[in-house]
Amino acid sequence: MNRFDRAELVAFLRAIDRNLDEKIVIVIVGGAAAAVGYDSNVKTADIDVFALRAGSAQALARAADAARRETALGVSVGPAPVAELPENYESRLKPVRGLKLHNLTLIVPDKYDIALSKALRGYPHDIDAIESMHTHHPLSSKTLVRRFETELMKTATADPREIALSMAMVVARLHGFEEGRKLAVRWNVPVPAGRSR
Repeated sequence: MNRFDRAELVAFLRAIDRNLDEKIVIVIVGGAAAAVGYDSNVKTADIDVFALRAGSAQALARAADAARRETALGVSVGPAPVAELPENYESRLKPVRGLKLHNLTLIVPDKYDIALSKALRGYPHDIDAIESMHTHHPLSSKTLVRRFETELMKTATADPREIALSMAMVVARLHGFEEGRKLAVRWNVPVPAGRSR
C-alpha cells in the first residue's frame, strides 16, 4: 500500500479542488489531518472524511477519481472507518488555511483532538504522528491530560486502562519519562517504557 507525505497530499487535494464543479466542505481526520493541518511528517495512505458538509459524496468521489488520473497519486478518499474524538470536538473544528483551494474547504479537528484520537489507537505510527505534530505545533501536557480526562474518557469505546496507558506513553514521549510516569501512577496503569524526550 502506497503512503503519501504532506506535499503529495496537498498536491492531490489541489487536484480535487480543480475537478470540483461545486463548493463542498469536508472534515478530515487521521493521518491526513495531522499532515495537512498540523505539518506531521508521517505518511498516510488515505484521506479519511469524517463529515461532508454542504456538498455531496458523489461530487467528492468524482473529483477524487479525476485527481488520481491527473496526479498519478493513488490516494484513497472515503469515510473514516474508525474515528473517535473527544466530546465537544465540533466546537473546535478549524479550516486549513494556505492551500489556495477554491471549491474545496478542508476542516480539521484542533491539534489536541487529533492527538487524542491518534493516542486512542496507540499504534506506533499514530504516536509518531503525534510527536511530529508536536514538533511544529507544541502540545501542552496539561491541556492534553485535561481534555483526555474530561472529554475523551466519556466517549471512548476502548478499554479505559488501555487508553490511559497509551496517553501516558504519549505524554512520556512528548514531555519526558517522568511526566508519563506520574500519569501512569495517577491512572493506575503500567509505567510506560521507551524513549523519553
